[in-house]
Amino acid sequence: MDGAVAEPPLHFVQEDLRHWRLLDHFRKTLLAHLPPQEEAPHRQLSQESYLSLFLFRMFNPIITSMRGLCAATHFVKMREVCSRPVAASSFSEAQHLYAPEVLARVVKDLARQAAGVAPFGQEQAREAAAALTVVDGSLWRAVNRMVWASQDRKRKAVRLDLHFSVFDQVPVDWSIGPAKNSELKEWKKKAKRGAFYVGDRLYGADLLYLKTLPKQGIDALVRLRENVIRTPQGPAKALSPEDLAAGVTCDQEQELGGAGGGPVWRVVQIESGGKTFLLATNRRDLPAHVIGLIYRYRWQIELFFKWVKTMLPCRHWLAESPEGASIQLYCVLIAALLLMLAGRGRPTKREMEALWFYWSGMATEEELLARLAAQKRK
Repeated sequence: MDGAVAEPPLHFVQEDLRHWRLLDHFRKTLLAHLPPQEEAPHRQLSQESYLSLFLFRMFNPIITSMRGLCAATHFVKMREVCSRPVAASSFSEAQHLYAPEVLARVVKDLARQAAGVAPFGQEQAREAAAALTVVDGSLWRAVNRMVWASQDRKRKAVRLDLHFSVFDQVPVDWSIGPAKNSELKEWKKKAKRGAFYVGDRLYGADLLYLKTLPKQGIDALVRLRENVIRTPQGPAKALSPEDLAAGVTCDQEQELGGAGGGPVWRVVQIESGGKTFLLATNRRDLPAHVIGLIYRYRWQIELFFKWVKTMLPCRHWLAESPEGASIQLYCVLIAALLLMLAGRGRPTKREMEALWFYWSGMATEEELLARLAAQKRK
């Protein structure tokens, strides 16, 4: 069931390479969502400058702390990011003054712009499930002072629960909160009519909720735990050569749960890599091997989480309140979308390193473009 599809080559344009241009794109999108009355002229740090500094940090791994970011604002070149030098106290106070919800609207706006920029997936799957959305969550470790983010007595973390469009490779919905939040409950709150959701075994745990999805006009494909009681409802379907080649061993309508009255869903059993995958879905029109292919695409959200945590300097918190943490994670999504828009796809590690060297002044535009071209040929 594992397998990754090669990422499309990038097509950077010279004028898009500067992080100043990426920030300009962000500011234009942000200002479209900021009513004029939200800005207070008497404040040292405006909302636009504050959020721009957060995003600037995402493009500059040399900055490792909030104080380091504030110290950098004293450089003349930083007037392209913020209008004046910023004191650490002003930056820290701003997390309590500016609500993060405006960034949620910016993410949605940029996601609409990025949709279709780097199309992904096989045509057969795209035609079968155009609204395919993977749901999953990921944790960012918190510091001890962030008591609100308690996971248990010893650990603290912030959870980002994400709905990720597979074929457009962009986030479409999300929730941010403490690690103790339930991924399943967040999915129930965010599920929308007309979508086709794919989830791992956690999302197949609430059988009663699965039973309600068809009535809500929602399609889903979830992996079942091996100990789920399954009662066959009629004979298994005949398997095609394509199904057999994909490792499908059974395709049958089954009632889930042993108490009676459980959902009657189609269960496709696949053997792959020495493992058994029990995939339950209310989509009965798709070939069994396409069901297996669609579930493979669940890994795209894991690859996205790995990419942002590896390529963007987002592990150190610049603000520690719930609002500040939300702002930082929104900026993570915004940075990923801006890079995707500029490069027509997510940069690889080597390409990000080349961009960092260029942004720090260690490489010229000609050297950067030559490095990017060499990476695309590999």
